[in-house]
Amino acid sequence: ERRFEDTFALGAHGASPRQQRFAQAALSELLGGLGFFHGRSLLRSERQEEPVPGAEATLLTAVPSRSCFPRGFLWDEGFHLLLLGRWAPALARDVLAHWLDLMNADGWIPREQILGDEARAR
Repeated sequence: ERRFEDTFALGAHGASPRQQRFAQAALSELLGGLGFFHGRSLLRSERQEEPVPGAEATLLTAVPSRSCFPRGFLWDEGFHLLLLGRWAPALARDVLAHWLDLMNADGWIPREQILGDEARAR
């Protein structure tokens, strides 16, 4: 609780104890949603009718819901990193580096990463 207050200063900014507990729960959910995924995404091509497997990749990412959406979403990650960057800057940099490692030669990062059996099952 002390580290949380030192980091976010919610009490100092007038947040009620109930609001502070809610914020702590939100951070806890974010941290609990961090996952490490490995596998191949399926990619569509103008030259092929069926999707083809991409290169093997790994991704450390926070997911919106491990049970419903066990895969990384680039847009969501930007918001996750706003909070994670305050709480654990080195971990946030590691997550960001994983996303940047997925960039292809054209500078494109797919918006959604479905890597591995868990993500593919959903």
